[in-house]
Order: sequence, then structure tokens, then C-alpha cells
Amino acid sequence: MKQFIANENQLKELSNCVFVKNVLMLSIVLYHSIVFWNGGWFVEDPVFSAPVLAELSVWLNSFHIYAFTLVSGYLFAYLKWETGKYKKFGAFLINKTKRLIVPYMFIALFWVVPTAIYFFDIGSFDVFERFILATSPNQLWFLWMLFGVFLIFWPLSNFIEKHNFGGAIVVLVLYAIGLFISRYTNVFQISKALMYIPFFWLGTKIRQCGSKIIMKIPSLIWIFLDVAAYAATRILLRGSSLIEKLLYIGATFCLHVIGAIMAFVVLQKLANVFTKWKDSKIFAACSKYSMPIYLLHQQIIYFSITWFNGLVNPYVNSLINFALSFFISLAISYILMKFKLTRFLIGEK
Repeated sequence: MKQFIANENQLKELSNCVFVKNVLMLSIVLYHSIVFWNGGWFVEDPVFSAPVLAELSVWLNSFHIYAFTLVSGYLFAYLKWETGKYKKFGAFLINKTKRLIVPYMFIALFWVVPTAIYFFDIGSFDVFERFILATSPNQLWFLWMLFGVFLIFWPLSNFIEKHNFGGAIVVLVLYAIGLFISRYTNVFQISKALMYIPFFWLGTKIRQCGSKIIMKIPSLIWIFLDVAAYAATRILLRGSSLIEKLLYIGATFCLHVIGAIMAFVVLQKLANVFTKWKDSKIFAACSKYSMPIYLLHQQIIYFSITWFNGLVNPYVNSLINFALSFFISLAISYILMKFKLTRFLIGEK
């Protein structure tokens, strides 16, 4: 490993990644709090329509996980290429299994599967397909996807570190393979993992090559570009011809790339403006419990939707969804973090 000396901006960005990751995690909770009004997410339909919430959920979904994956790649580049961590694949595999697959099994068995059976009335075959094979394990799909990204990317990382253009070609080919096989299977989220690798790669290159160019572009320009790309995909979605469908696939990929960079840039700049976030006890708690909050929050939203759908305004309902899911999952996380065994089972040290 060659000696790498980070400049002041890279050191600041690295520190700010805590802020970026946690805001993105909260955006995922927000997304699940409002996606019900986009239809097809839950066993019942919304009593009241809320087009703004529906559109907002689609927009959030166009960048939040992609940006989170980008930040994961950014941190991977720092740890592997700058600090010399992750040298041995065996140790790396054990680390990511403990961090991602152990909590998947624990949360799926004791939390997600029981609520899925209760609300969706799924049978044993559905449980096997959705959760054992991990084809559609609710919010837990992210764990298998990221696990797959790490396992695929690690053997390629030395090549990618030294070959920018060649690495770009490799990850785009992997994306195309993932897009193709997604039509046939998504066992253990393998197709998703392949399709998220370009965003992980993008994060590694931002860390390796620096973010000077993207950070020079004002946040409002990034937001404008993202909204414009989003509008283009919504228009192309209506097309039925082969050319329009191909354009839609290309525009969607560009939207995810622009959105991921937009979120990274905007949140990095916000972290530089609101520097006191590092001293905030509330933010420290969110940071400490962000992953278990993610693992637990969605099923709480099922209950709040069941209780309040049709009784209150959709915007009030969405706020209730967010507040209940956040604070109840935070309380459960606090309890789980108290004991060594449960800390291990949710992927924490």
C-alpha cells in the first residue's frame, strides 16, 4: 500500500461522513413514513390521497440508498487504501458477516417475519422465498445488497485503485449484468448488489481522487440537475416504444448518479455550516443507534398506518409514522445495546 496523506478537505469530509450517513438513514425512515400514499406498499389502501407525499417518496427513493452506498464506498476507500485495513479477505468476510448477515438473521427471525405473517398473511413458501432466499425481505434487503457489494468489490479493489477508466468499465459491465439478471432472479439480492456497485465505486473514486470538482458546483445547481433528471425520468416512464424504454433506463441510471452526488455534496456542505452537530447529544444518539433504528422502524409504521389511516390527515399521519417509528425503534435499540449478546446480534460491537 502506498503512503497516502489526506489533505484538509479530505479530513473534513471524512469527519462529516458521520453526519451524511445519519441524515441519509433518517431520510430512509421518512421515505417509509410516506411511501404508503404512493400505493401498493401495504395490505390496505390509503383512505385519503396525498399526491405530494407520493411524489416525494418517489424522489427520495431515487437517491437515498444510492447516496448511502456512495458514502460506504468512500469509507471503504479510506479504510482499505489509506489505513491498510481490510488486507485479508477472510477477516474482511468475517467482519461483514458479523456486521450485516448476523443482524439480518436475528431481526428477520424475531421481528420482520412475525410482522409479515401478521399483516400480510404469508405462508411458509413465501417466508422461504422472501426471507431465507432474501428475494424480498422488506427493509432488510439493504443488508444483503451491501454484503454482496463488499464481496464483489473487494477482489477488484486493487485493480480499481490503479485503473480509473478500466475500473469504470468493469463496474458498468457488472451493472448491466445485474440489470439483466434482475429479470429472472434476485436471490440474496445479487442483482441489486451488482446494480449498486457503480455507486460504491463512485464513492471510492471521490475519496481517492478528491471531490474538488463536484464540491465547486453550488448546491442549488446540484439540486436543479437532480430535479431535472427526475422530471425527465417521469416523462420517459410514460413511453411505450423500445427507444423510449431504453432512454428511460439510461435516464434512470443518470438520475441515481446525479442524486447520489447531490446528496453527498449538499449534506457535506450542511455539515460544514452546522458545525455544532458534533456536540449535539441528540445527534450523537441518532448516530449511535442509526443502524438498529433502520432495522426496526418499518414494522412500527405498519401499526401506525393501521391505527391512523383515515382518522387523520395524510400529512399528520406521515408525521405520526415518522415520530412513532423513530422513537420506538430508538427505545428498542437502546435496550438491545445494553447487553453484549444483543449488541452482537444487531451487528454492533
